[in-house]
Parts: sequence; structure tokens; C-alpha cells
Amino acid sequence: MDRKKALRSVTAPMKGDCKHMVVIRDMRLINPDDLQNRNAYPIRTFQIRNRLHKCSVCGIYRATKVTVDDKWAQKNPCYFCENCYFLLHYKEDRSLLYDEFASYDYYQE
Repeated sequence: MDRKKALRSVTAPMKGDCKHMVVIRDMRLINPDDLQNRNAYPIRTFQIRNRLHKCSVCGIYRATKVTVDDKWAQKNPCYFCENCYFLLHYKEDRSLLYDEFASYDYYQE
């Protein structure tokens, strides 16, 4: 592919009013040691790690619950492990202490 043609296609305006700039740091000709399969490109050289939320209370275990507008929580939204969630929201007889909050199961990405 012609280098100028490739650069024009990268900087073409997207749909809508926004424009996206792409900076190409390194460009070179393909050599025999490179992958020859065109479908393998572009090659991803960096991938962001998924962020795992830990419990906002104990900071040890992974979060399994998230609450929104919880009056006793440190943050909004607040992430809880199973143990801390039940300790802070339920009585010993397994009834809710209060219900002025929204609670959801949280699955790690």
C-alpha cells in the first residue's frame, strides 16, 4: 500500500463533528521475518489490564457486590466482598438493617 494513501485513510474525518488524530511512530517495509498473513495486522503490542475492584471496606477480597446511594458506604458507588456486604447491611437474623440504597451483583470484567 502506498504510504501517502495509508496516511490519508488514517486521518480521514469520522462521522459526526469529531476528528481523531492517529500518530504513527514507526513505519517500515515488511521483511521475511514478519508475519505474512495480512489478517494478523494491526499487531497489538500493548493491552490494558482489566482493573479488578477490591472490597472498599477490607481491601483484601475481590468485590462481588456494588451499592449506589448507600448512606453508610465510604464511596458512591461502593464495592463490597460478600463478607463485608453482609456484615454492614444485614442483622444476625438475615434481615436488612436499612434499604435506602440500590445493590447489584458485581462481576469482574
